[in-house]
Amino acid sequence: MILLLTGSIQGTKNNVKKFLDSFEKYNWLWKQKIDEQLKRFNSKNPQLEDFESKLKEFQTFENEINDISGCHQIGALNLKSDSVKSGLKRWIEQWKNAFANDLHKKQKFSLEALVDDIKQIRLKIEKPAKDIDSLGSVMQALEEIRQKESEIEHLFRPIVEMQALLETYLPSIQDKEEPDVTQIRDRDWA
Repeated sequence: MILLLTGSIQGTKNNVKKFLDSFEKYNWLWKQKIDEQLKRFNSKNPQLEDFESKLKEFQTFENEINDISGCHQIGALNLKSDSVKSGLKRWIEQWKNAFANDLHKKQKFSLEALVDDIKQIRLKIEKPAKDIDSLGSVMQALEEIRQKESEIEHLFRPIVEMQALLETYLPSIQDKEEPDVTQIRDRDWA
């Protein structure tokens, strides 16, 4: 009887260990530091596609975690995994937020630089033309606008794509006070 009981307990113990080992693939969430990984990621000069790939990877892990059963039956044991799942989801959310916030900072910086360029050109145009020299500077500003008109979609496209990516993966990351990129493009450049 003792041998049968010992064998049964050992078999259950092995199955529990196997179940716990299934969570090992997520250990990078707490073993690696988010800041260090973000610095390493940024050191490779990532493009928008790289950010999208990383955010998709986090989304895939989150979907895998959601698919984990809330309880796992092993013999007479019923192992509940809801608290483990919620903990893993919080870790994933922290990683996803860190990368999305970094992308948001890049988008905001690009947008601010573009808006500043537009404002500078607008200031040149709005100066009253009092003499030939001032009229020449207004004409030069108009020429600069004509040259930039062909580039404007090219300049705004990455910013709009960043915004779309952020809205897809983390709609809450966008500041409600920030204007929509397309509104800025249409309003300031018209």
